[in-house]
Amino acid sequence: MQGWFPHTLRIVMTVAMPFVLVLSNVRLVLMPWFPTFEYNRPRFPADAYGFSTDVRKSHARRAVEYLLDAASIDYIAEERFEDGAPLYNERELRHMQDVKVVTGRVLWVWRGALLFALTAGVALARQPATRPLLRAGLMAGAAIVVVAVVVLLAYVLLNFNSFFTNFHRVFFESGSWMFSYSDTLIRLFPLRFWSDVALLIGGASLLEGVLLWWVAARFL
Repeated sequence: MQGWFPHTLRIVMTVAMPFVLVLSNVRLVLMPWFPTFEYNRPRFPADAYGFSTDVRKSHARRAVEYLLDAASIDYIAEERFEDGAPLYNERELRHMQDVKVVTGRVLWVWRGALLFALTAGVALARQPATRPLLRAGLMAGAAIVVVAVVVLLAYVLLNFNSFFTNFHRVFFESGSWMFSYSDTLIRLFPLRFWSDVALLIGGASLLEGVLLWWVAARFL
């Protein structure tokens, strides 16, 4: 390979790895089993308005499935309370459409980062002369993850409400994500759910970043 190309691949690896690690954990919680896991955790808050755990599991699984497949908003709009009233109001349905758009974009970034990282990794690993660049790229990417996640975890632990608010301000139209405690989305996914999500993604990404740095330094 020409002299500039391996160094370009190293930069690609460095930039791609933080997205690979963090968004892989995002993808992990974007699965129907995760709400069930959360609802079964000790001291997870019960629904103050009467949803049983089994009802929560059913509705949450369907909401996650809507985000991940090609179904239209009708997939969840058709759900009903026992008295026949719509499960979600119009404001909630609009927000779920927005969430689906954001989710799709995040998953495309994740897939692109995986592709770039794998391509760069295979190309750099093929020749002994470029393997030090592979090691450098992996270690730099891992270090970025560790530093960024430590900062974000500190923010989450010190003031989760502020983190939650600012996160939504970045990705969603102002005020479109604010709901009443009696709305279905809050009953299914209370603040405790999202704080657990943030801590799981951050903690897993931190552990993976440290492990990746150690493996790259020790074995490459």
